[in-house]
Amino acid sequence: MKSLSLPSILLAVCAAALAAGVPFDAHFEDAALRIDYFHTGHRTSETVSLDQLYRIPTWPAHPDKLIDDLNYGPYQAKVYDVATNTLIFSRGFSSIFAEYKTTAPAREGIAQTYHATVLIPFPRKPVLLVLEARDRQNILAPIYRTNIDPADINIIKESPDPRDRIHTIAHAGPPRDCVDIVFVAEGYTEPEYDKFTADAERFAKVLLDAEPFKTHSEKINISAVFRASAESGVDEPDNGIFRNTALSSAYNALNLERYLLVDDNKTLRDVACQVPHDTVVVIANSPRYGGGGIYNDYAIFTADHRTSENIFLHEFGHSFANLADEYFSADVAYEEFFAPGVEPLEPNITALLDPDNVKWKNLLSPDIPIPTPWGQEELKSLRAQRHAIHNEINEKIARLENKKSKNEEKIQLLRNKLTAKITQIEENIEEITRRNNQMGGKTGVFEGAGYTAKGLYRPTLHTDFTTGLQYHQVARHAIQKLINHYAPESPDHIPH
Repeated sequence: MKSLSLPSILLAVCAAALAAGVPFDAHFEDAALRIDYFHTGHRTSETVSLDQLYRIPTWPAHPDKLIDDLNYGPYQAKVYDVATNTLIFSRGFSSIFAEYKTTAPAREGIAQTYHATVLIPFPRKPVLLVLEARDRQNILAPIYRTNIDPADINIIKESPDPRDRIHTIAHAGPPRDCVDIVFVAEGYTEPEYDKFTADAERFAKVLLDAEPFKTHSEKINISAVFRASAESGVDEPDNGIFRNTALSSAYNALNLERYLLVDDNKTLRDVACQVPHDTVVVIANSPRYGGGGIYNDYAIFTADHRTSENIFLHEFGHSFANLADEYFSADVAYEEFFAPGVEPLEPNITALLDPDNVKWKNLLSPDIPIPTPWGQEELKSLRAQRHAIHNEINEKIARLENKKSKNEEKIQLLRNKLTAKITQIEENIEEITRRNNQMGGKTGVFEGAGYTAKGLYRPTLHTDFTTGLQYHQVARHAIQKLINHYAPESPDHIPH
């Protein structure tokens, strides 16, 4: 088959603006091409190899949104018409491999392989698929390309699996006019079907009660697909527990105790593709805390932890809207996930390289300082002082108590001194806390985000983009962009 040279591929990118106006029906059928592949490598090297191709009955996304203008994700899939060398489709995404690249084993040159999937509209004519990866400066460059002929007899066209049951939760309209969400069951046995549908309906309500989904519920389709697992629950390697489940989900992903991911991507896609979908959410039948969310890949969370509803919104924010973690002190497997001095692509954190043009500038609270002081260094210093004083005085008390002739008067004086010093430090911490309480609900630029205390900034004092089962203002704005991407307003319905 005909193959295009790399320079011609790069030149075609310059025609992206023209491609944005390419008519869907001229290049694609109302069907999807599921591309399964293997992604192998480490920090400085990665390779892709094709696994299998599948024809899926419906393309769910809007036909006018063929070119991804969001600029999200460490990878992009681009599709070129072979005959004209024109870019006719693109989609940004992330993957577990992108996260693995930032870990210590990857830095040491230990290669790992992950199975992955990308969906594109089903082409009418031969196309060139190019996968691009970003470097540490967020510059895209090709890592894989292959020609795809839609007439290839090896493209799999399977009938739906009779084991899978579809439960419709919300139907707002045709898939191409809506945001299409699919909940997939994991770790639910056949007798637990009713539990799964009840769980799916419960979390669908949580989502539709959160803004901006609440305001745009007329644009959202939600389905649930059930495939029974042989056993209930998920794998917990750290506890020596392994269960036979449909998707082989397991905790301890990237050696992180709370990180729950799917190990059988192929089955996940088999089940999810039973319905048209823009985004995939896995509900794991477990009471344990944990989950994960990867942009334009999938989200997973557990159904029965006391914080599951908030975890769901959090992980869905990652997978649907490319929201970054805003905390900076929790244990993670990543090492320097965000390159210093480079503006992150994620919409809710910033390196503040241009303080006059913060990416959420139009959402800032009036007259708020940039960056926004919140006593981070003061708190760090006071807590260090508290720890040091506590250790120093308690060591002196322990030495006196170990002497044969105890000096109770000196011991009591030391205890009084410890109490006085600690009390003063606690009062100083409380004063900073009182000042910070005045920042509650305000949108600013607070240092500490993206797994680092210095150099990255978040929009609110709270270190999560969800609180009280709602997204904060910047997260809502980012989610709104994705809703508009999947379900744009027709010209007749855009308010003036």
